[in-house]
Amino acid sequence: MSYVVRASLVIEASALAAFDLMADHDSWSRWMPASFRPAGRSVGRLTPGMKFHVKLMGLPFGSPCKVTVVKSPTEITWCGGAKGIFFAEHRFLFEARGDDSVEVQSVETWHGPLARLFRFAVEPGARKVGAAQLAGLASGLRA
Repeated sequence: MSYVVRASLVIEASALAAFDLMADHDSWSRWMPASFRPAGRSVGRLTPGMKFHVKLMGLPFGSPCKVTVVKSPTEITWCGGAKGIFFAEHRFLFEARGDDSVEVQSVETWHGPLARLFRFAVEPGARKVGAAQLAGLASGLRA
């Protein structure tokens, strides 16, 4: 049994501008929150199949992620963890609004027995990280 952690934010920018900033891995060190920082080498613009590393919630080691969907300007998805044990798929959905703004949704689906066992800690942590990523994206677009 899996569970989903969601966050959303309306940002005053076009869907394309928000999508392009999220897709630009090189820019993440300027606006991603401390709870989700790029680790290792920069990978440029995200493309399906690409792998990158991040430091999650202050952990001392990098966690690998693999990009699975890059569909301009509506979706970026990556996943990470150990399939069948503790695995997450993180989708960012960009929905243009009629008022020159975009609603960006962070939708993270957790799978595996360890994800279920530690849901009490994973779910609130994932909610905070997702909201911080969206706030960081908004501040990156204002910079």
